[in-house]
Amino acid sequence: MLNRLDHLVILVRDLDQAVREYEVLGFTVTPGGEHADGLTRNALIPFRDSSYLELVAFLDPEDPRENVWGWRAFLPSGGGLIDYCAASDDLGDDARVLEERGLGVEGPTDGGRRLPDGTEIRWRVARIRQDGRLLPFLIEDATPRSLRVPGGPATEHANGATGISRLELAAFDERAATRFLATLIGAPDASEVSLRLGGCTLSVVTPGREGAARERLDAAGTGPLTVGLATGASGEAKELDRGLSDGVDIRLLRRTRAAPGVAR
Repeated sequence: MLNRLDHLVILVRDLDQAVREYEVLGFTVTPGGEHADGLTRNALIPFRDSSYLELVAFLDPEDPRENVWGWRAFLPSGGGLIDYCAASDDLGDDARVLEERGLGVEGPTDGGRRLPDGTEIRWRVARIRQDGRLLPFLIEDATPRSLRVPGGPATEHANGATGISRLELAAFDERAATRFLATLIGAPDASEVSLRLGGCTLSVVTPGREGAARERLDAAGTGPLTVGLATGASGEAKELDRGLSDGVDIRLLRRTRAAPGVAR
């Protein structure tokens, strides 16, 4: 089953610079490696909840060849938060179930990456046929996930982030988009504006309600818009400097302080 959000994809032009900037934002960034297609490399920001941010760059931004994900098409609009991924523990079965629900699925196909120490890691992926990136692509690990996504000290961040708890998705039609998300996760009631993928709440934002949604839709079509990261702190949410995040709207979410005498 599709049991959780696996990761978010942030496309950057200069990976080394992006790593430095995300470290300034208080993240611990772990080197990733080069993908099996020979076109991209990445770095990871893992969290305690097993999700992560993937910073990815093309080895040659001027090379016209597209990668298997179709991410090069986002370079002219500046990259940024372009895609997201859901984890599966049986991708073949999940692809079959999604097809039965009326969603077309491409794959599963094999993928992989070579770590900086030379270790080869493998996975299987599938993509749902759609216009834009409202729905995630899917992944199932063939080698231990701990090789693909490090834990321990790599998940400790100076800014206090512990996981991805909220993902807003830009779409033209809130009702239709919510219905597709409900179909993805098998939710019985598509009337809810927010749905959950594991520990992450998915919400649809339309251009009539949010200026940033209009910008996203005009530049890159439907897809991920805003990231909310859980922290252990209390107080108001904090928006991170977009000048250092490649334009990605990332917010550190805080627990709301209870009023005196109010049980929580």
